[in-house]
Amino acid sequence: MEILDYFVRITGLKNRNYAARLLRQHGKTIYVGKKNYLKADIAKKGKRPGRKKKFGEEELKLLKKVWEIENYMCGKRLKPILNEVLDNLLANGHLHGSPQAIENLRHISASSIDRLLKHERKSLR
Repeated sequence: MEILDYFVRITGLKNRNYAARLLRQHGKTIYVGKKNYLKADIAKKGKRPGRKKKFGEEELKLLKKVWEIENYMCGKRLKPILNEVLDNLLANGHLHGSPQAIENLRHISASSIDRLLKHERKSLR
């Protein structure tokens, strides 16, 4: 709102809706009166940062190991047995990782498992 107020004040326009429409028409030359013109250009819009990754390299490494032990199951079949397999591997000392990474794996969804292992599946083909 402050930008629009400032724009209305410096251009001398009386209608805020018209001023907002002028600002939306970026890249075009717009004449305000006989001598003044505006050329608003937003050539590149910045890339949005996106969502932060919830699962990192450590989770992927642990998940790959469990996936290989369970004979390369899909995520839908791996998810229901994942907690039990993690408990067994940790108890027998076959799996080593940070407690946070193991806790993240306990709460992972089947579709996230498939997403994380997508590149591994392609490399096996």
